[in-house]
Amino acid sequence: MELNIAGCDLGKASAAFVVARVAADGTCVIDEAEHVDHGGKPFEVFADWYRRKNVSGADVLGATGLYAAEFLDPLLVLPEDACREAVLETEPGFPGIMNLVSVGARGYSILSRKPAEDGAAGGNARPFRYRYVENEKCSSGTGENMKKIAGRFGLSLEEADRLALSAEKSIPITARCSVFAKSEMTHYANAGKATGELFAGFFGSVAKNTAALMSRNKVEGPIYLIGGCSRIGSFVEALKKSVDQEIFLPENRLFFDALGAALMAARENRASPKARLPEEAEKLFSIRKKRFTVLAPASGFRQKVTMMPEPEAAPDWEKTPAVLGLDLGSTGAKAVLTSVATGEPLLDVYDRTKGNPVDASRRLISAILEKGSPDIRAIGLTGSGREAVATLVKAVFPDHSRVCVLNEIVAHATAAIRCDPDRGADMSIVEIGGQDAKYIRVSGGRIIESDMNKACSAGTGSFLEEQALCYDVREIADFVSLAESAERPPDLGQMCTVFIADSGAQALKEGFGLGDIFAGFQYSVIQNYLNRVMGQRTLGKKVFFQGKPASNPSLAWTLAAVTRREIVVPPNPGAMGAWGIGLCVVSEAGAEALLMAERLDPKRILAAEILERGEFTCRDGKCRTLCPIQRTVIGYNGEKLTATSGGACPKYEVAAQSRAKLEKDAPNPFQERDLLLSAYETEIPG
Repeated sequence: MELNIAGCDLGKASAAFVVARVAADGTCVIDEAEHVDHGGKPFEVFADWYRRKNVSGADVLGATGLYAAEFLDPLLVLPEDACREAVLETEPGFPGIMNLVSVGARGYSILSRKPAEDGAAGGNARPFRYRYVENEKCSSGTGENMKKIAGRFGLSLEEADRLALSAEKSIPITARCSVFAKSEMTHYANAGKATGELFAGFFGSVAKNTAALMSRNKVEGPIYLIGGCSRIGSFVEALKKSVDQEIFLPENRLFFDALGAALMAARENRASPKARLPEEAEKLFSIRKKRFTVLAPASGFRQKVTMMPEPEAAPDWEKTPAVLGLDLGSTGAKAVLTSVATGEPLLDVYDRTKGNPVDASRRLISAILEKGSPDIRAIGLTGSGREAVATLVKAVFPDHSRVCVLNEIVAHATAAIRCDPDRGADMSIVEIGGQDAKYIRVSGGRIIESDMNKACSAGTGSFLEEQALCYDVREIADFVSLAESAERPPDLGQMCTVFIADSGAQALKEGFGLGDIFAGFQYSVIQNYLNRVMGQRTLGKKVFFQGKPASNPSLAWTLAAVTRREIVVPPNPGAMGAWGIGLCVVSEAGAEALLMAERLDPKRILAAEILERGEFTCRDGKCRTLCPIQRTVIGYNGEKLTATSGGACPKYEVAAQSRAKLEKDAPNPFQERDLLLSAYETEIPG
């Protein structure tokens, strides 16, 4: 008996529909199929299709996709992977061993199949074995993110694709996080890079993300691509290069899942017939508002936060021997003059890194010199750009004993311990920066554990800044003021920034105020930090909150609200790294020696000539990220020096070539470190 069947796939951004007939032997004939962008109104589009195609006369209707959970009986709701398996087993043209890649607005997934082993599952065994994997809850490789980034450049996705296809070369974009990708592409655009080259690089990076997921699930067979992103020609070409294999595009690639839903519904109906479909489409769905959990206003926890007062400016800072501490971060650069005699900060300045730490360091020094003539006895460098700037500083000042280069973990901990009356007896440091976040645990005045996140913006200041701009709030002070006044912050989740932002937009539609939304974003940042950066570790007896975003009181209140702990925000939390590296220099070189030393003239750093600025792509064979690396060629005293910086890992942050290597038979340094640290660990009652 022939069945009249229908299927729909209501995805994040588009909807696909199929009307077909299936014979008793399973043969299927498609009568009509369509794929449309639903513009955020999936059920209106569904109802229109249902009426136009008289779907109520079908024997059965199946549905899949993001919004399918809103449907009611007798419509059948089915999982996406099962729908795809149904199509593969019905359509005769697909080989037994193959890979099916789906890339849509919400994410990407891989379904691989190969013949089942003989006798693997008894007499009723299916002929094929399937394995399904999908991307994590991150938007960096999704069609919706591609569309949003194209929109940021005033382009449709189709226009961005055409530009990418016509580009003669591509500029690699890391695309490890959607927010970071936007920042990177905006930076390149401001530098005059061609838009087509940027999108060729961006689509290429998304293809590499897809290929990386495929490597976990791939079988030795052809690759078929389905989903809305199969229409992006530059993405398809980039995926071919990434997997070094031909990519096949099935004719039904835009309505593959809808067809599978219809076929699965037919199978279910033969086994257990369903009631007839209603005449009115509206009887088949019940749109439930997303119920957001309302969190406690963070302002109720302000008593748990101690904002340490800013020290008064030192009137005689020009006459005081000092260490110049520079913290060159991924987004922000800070300079602090630290008194050699007292260790107190004398003066601080801030600037954006703007992608080049060498240039940022020179701007900071110029800003200090505009204020006066400092008495600098040594220089300390920290942050992700420290090695690049060290190349310049060590060329200018050959006495390397007065130039100290240390990582920001040590610098931040040193400054926090200095501020703590207990001198780091038992403390944790929560440091949230522009594009990274750090966890540091201190016991007995020593660092015993640390970790860092640089791959996702959901726990960093960049996300809050991005959201403020999305709502046309240009001043961060206005964002802070709105968040402080929130009375009903909604729980927006703690996944990818794009998904959190979507939840924020939905909450706004449901009546939450803008201040509530901003407060919800702050909750998401803190929860993301605690889960992704701190993880299963515990907080110490005292918690210090550092990094430039920590100067926002409501974010500190939110940290207290989530952890239920007393929080200490040190004075000028964004400059703790620059101050800390200054303290490290005093400790390492000795205050007496520095007081006896000659002055260092910072103008010599400005006198060095920047001969060339450029970039290259890191092509580490063990990594698919393809980070852009900044290269600066410096000329000083007839010598040419090259400084490199950038990337998602510390490969170009740490200069290791000239450093001594361990002997082959040396003890395991990690085990030795654990043994040494265990001696400083103390149990705290309770």
